[in-house]
Amino acid sequence: METDGGRGVVVVVTTDGVRKGCGGHNRCRGRAAVEFLERSCTAEFSGFLLYKELGRRLKKTNPVVAEIFSLMSRDEARFLNKGLSDFNLALDLGFLTKARKYTFFKPKFIFYATYLSEKIGYWRYITIYRHLKENPEYQCYPIFKYFENWCQDENRHGDFFSALMKAQPQFLNDWKAKLWSRFFCLSVYVTMYLNDCQRTAFYEGIGLNTKEFDMHVIIETNRTTARIFPAVLDVENPEFQRKLDRMVAINEKLQDIGQSDDNGLVKNLKRVPLIAAFVS
Repeated sequence: METDGGRGVVVVVTTDGVRKGCGGHNRCRGRAAVEFLERSCTAEFSGFLLYKELGRRLKKTNPVVAEIFSLMSRDEARFLNKGLSDFNLALDLGFLTKARKYTFFKPKFIFYATYLSEKIGYWRYITIYRHLKENPEYQCYPIFKYFENWCQDENRHGDFFSALMKAQPQFLNDWKAKLWSRFFCLSVYVTMYLNDCQRTAFYEGIGLNTKEFDMHVIIETNRTTARIFPAVLDVENPEFQRKLDRMVAINEKLQDIGQSDDNGLVKNLKRVPLIAAFVS
């Protein structure tokens, strides 16, 4: 894998030494691909930290569960890190443990959020894999060929958290559980949609429509989540995507304000009505 002459176009070097550029409609921008790997690797590393810490803390009180968490921590980001080495890049992931503050969350919140994170990760990666398998002309990076096996890590991790929640029925069987379930679904879905709509180059580069891809992932994740969560969102209602798109438009205006030459006070005043519209 290399980039061609500073243009940022990914070039695949096959096992027989043939250089195959991703030109025309098969163009996958090198910078966009690298950014996708970097974001994915950083997100996976947060899972590594969580599982490693849980494995350490549970070692004496519940050694079986501790071992499972230790094995799960091993899975996180192992393929993505190797992928970055193709670009002669390496993330200083250890920096995150020193520079970022740790926040305490109650176990049930970790269960909800992490279950969703693993399942939505599975649907993202398996959808990309299936799309590229059906459309090999967009296959411009070898790591995507291995997404089918790798994304099963995400799926199994989610299943493990499903088992943990079933073993703690108080996390699923009251009115507060319904509210928290819907809250975390909304938070995870909105975050993914807004982030991806800011970075469409990668998805468009492999032949995906970003919004259609995200809605497919959200719908499938929501259907899977409905098997365990006491309540989920009605994401298949067209009104749901309409509101997501409205948030994307507001978020773009907020970004424009942040990048403007106005002073801080003026920027904050301009943000107020947009933030009010964002949460309404």
